[in-house]
Amino acid sequence: MSSEKIKELINRYFDNELDKSEEVFLFTNLSQNEEAREYFKQMNVLSENIKNTFEKFPLGLEEEILNATVSRSEQSRKFTFRIPAIISYAFSVVLLILSIALYSKSVEYKKDIEINMQKINYQNKMLEMMFNSLPPAEVKAKLENPIIIRPTM
Repeated sequence: MSSEKIKELINRYFDNELDKSEEVFLFTNLSQNEEAREYFKQMNVLSENIKNTFEKFPLGLEEEILNATVSRSEQSRKFTFRIPAIISYAFSVVLLILSIALYSKSVEYKKDIEINMQKINYQNKMLEMMFNSLPPAEVKAKLENPIIIRPTM
């Protein structure tokens, strides 16, 4: 069996992920392979050192860490979000003022157009009255030399 496969089995053994049947297989291979035994010993020493250096944390440590991160994030959020918020509010106020000014101009233009339409309609009625008040003109034409076209067949 390859040494990589045995190392993987050793790592899984120390992670408590190895089945009982695979454990038997692992220990039979360890008895036959000197390199695998050395690796197993190194991993065992490492595992023991980790267990010996493990310290219990105080009960309030997690809460203190959480509070410290929350307060830092709130402080940074307050500082970073104030500047863009102020800029966006100022920009929205400028846009609001611009839209009100443009709307008032459009209302003025609408009133001017309505007044001009009323004037045009009044002038149109006056012209109709002038043309309708005059008697119709009769045009009688008298041709001195009439043109006669005769078909020739």
